[in-house]
Amino acid sequence: MEWARWKPIYLDILADFGYDARADARSATVLAKLVKDRQVVNFRTIVDCLGSRVSICGAAASLEHELSRMSIDDTLISAGSATGRMVRQGILPDIIVSDLDGDVQYEIEASSKGALIFVHAHADNIESIERYVPILKGPVIPTVQCQPFGVVYNFGGFTDGDRAYMIARHFGVENIRMIGWDFDRPFPKEGSDLFIKKKKLMWAKKLINDF
Repeated sequence: MEWARWKPIYLDILADFGYDARADARSATVLAKLVKDRQVVNFRTIVDCLGSRVSICGAAASLEHELSRMSIDDTLISAGSATGRMVRQGILPDIIVSDLDGDVQYEIEASSKGALIFVHAHADNIESIERYVPILKGPVIPTVQCQPFGVVYNFGGFTDGDRAYMIARHFGVENIRMIGWDFDRPFPKEGSDLFIKKKKLMWAKKLINDF
């Protein structure tokens, strides 16, 4: 996703939610500083990790039931809080896409076992970034939703789920299977606002349909 293409979408998202672009930029700067001394995975490695077929696991109520639909030939991508639910089922994702606001201990565990993690910075997760990024053992790719710079990338996407989808598309994956997705009924999460979550899922659905 080129910034010129993403920028107007990003500005629409900011306007819809009343978010502050400057706060996103501050979070991006914090993430960039935390990863500057570690080797960020190159694009060739990402392509190799993704392969040609992926299953992207979301956090819908049906996730556990739908995990049986996954193919052993697919690269398994978990979006946000789906990671913990997969690990509790004995399934380790190959790739994680997260803003570190869910069951982060499972993401740390998966990272320590080699999972590639796309860590996302946005306005209200600076504290989580500062707390968790330094203890992630596995490879990290830092992402942002504002204008990218230096070692932080913007592949498009707003929520963990649609961002995972857009990452796969960015790197040329054509065969994408969606596991545990429900755009109409968000899975309840402690501390989350269901109205805002539904609104975010509307954006996620639009972005996936458009791209």
